[in-house]
Amino acid sequence: MKNTKINPVPVQFIPVLSFLLLLLSVTAQKNATNPIDVAAVTLVRSAFPALGLNSTLADPCLPTPYSWVTCNSDDNPRIIALNCGNKNLSGVLVDFSSMDALEIIDFSNNNLTQGFPDFLSKFPKLKELNLAHNNLSGTVPLSLENNKNLKLTLTGNQLCFSDDDVCPLSLKEKLKTIAFVIVMAACIIILL
Repeated sequence: MKNTKINPVPVQFIPVLSFLLLLLSVTAQKNATNPIDVAAVTLVRSAFPALGLNSTLADPCLPTPYSWVTCNSDDNPRIIALNCGNKNLSGVLVDFSSMDALEIIDFSNNNLTQGFPDFLSKFPKLKELNLAHNNLSGTVPLSLENNKNLKLTLTGNQLCFSDDDVCPLSLKEKLKTIAFVIVMAACIIILL
């Protein structure tokens, strides 16, 4: 076997090569969606295969966003909207609260079946939350109802606003309860 002599890199080129390697590593990290958003949207995709679990696109924003995702135009894009209304989704929402750049969450007109997910009250930039016409039940934190910067649409569910775990009785339900108690008391009095 023939000996091959490798010439070492001249010392004066080492800083230039180091800079180029650094530049290449920064460029390689550029133009990729925020990794926290990628992990969270992957979790959402795994919970709802109808969103395209088998998609070959690993990055939800680049080069072209998923059809149900809106991204900002940063070099490292953030997901700012989940547009999952009318997607024939069934099941339970997984916690994607790590996506702290979300401004719009729309899961309307699906078949979500669970209590109101508390994590939905934790998005600092949220401007619109639409969960209309699902099968959600339970209590919605009062902070969402009182947030004047939030367009909140929850019609078509069995939800109420309360910071307690139980919905307060409506006036109609209170009147029914009072009427029942009066009828029962009258029956007891008659029997005595």
